[in-house]
Amino acid sequence: MKAPNSTIFFIDKSQVPQDRFRDITYGKFVCTVRPQKLESNRTRLPVGGNRANCPGEVGTPTADMLIVKVVLNSVVSTLNAQFMSIDISNFYLNAPMQRYEYLKLKLTDVPEEIIEECNLREKATEEGFVYVDVWKGVYGLPQAGLLAQQLVEDRLNDKRYKQSPIIPGLWVHEWRPIQFTVVVDDFGMKYVGEEHTQHLVSVLNDHYDITTD
Repeated sequence: MKAPNSTIFFIDKSQVPQDRFRDITYGKFVCTVRPQKLESNRTRLPVGGNRANCPGEVGTPTADMLIVKVVLNSVVSTLNAQFMSIDISNFYLNAPMQRYEYLKLKLTDVPEEIIEECNLREKATEEGFVYVDVWKGVYGLPQAGLLAQQLVEDRLNDKRYKQSPIIPGLWVHEWRPIQFTVVVDDFGMKYVGEEHTQHLVSVLNDHYDITTD
């Protein structure tokens, strides 16, 4: 059975490809309280990235501190310029992967309601493990950040926002007076004219839950 967002599937052990058994990693439920967030009580399932075997590049280019400072100084020195920060919620989640990942969980770590809903006792091994097929980005995977950035880059490119070919993490629009830096899921934007910043906000709102300041 798949999750509502088609990110993970609970599968039988026999459904794991033979050539991927050495790549099977683990997951660990983490519960935190973040009072500064809208959803303060959080339960997540990060994947053990140290066990995942991800061939190819997984590094994520982001703006360094010098570029962020240059943009901030540019705001101060540009007539009528203003600054806005944008944060994307759950940025690492749900980016499609061409090469799926696999993990196993202890059945005793899974909430009873999930066990019942997904019939996990039928899928569990004699040792008490259930296997999971991961189709989209989740926390902990080495490639999750790069996949998420590639996805947001494609969506921004469609609206004529372009990343600098020589300065990672620095973005401009083809004609709008907008310039912004991106560090993981945080945007720092210099703009002149409220209508232009609302354009970027609307573009991101079409795909993500965001907060602005």
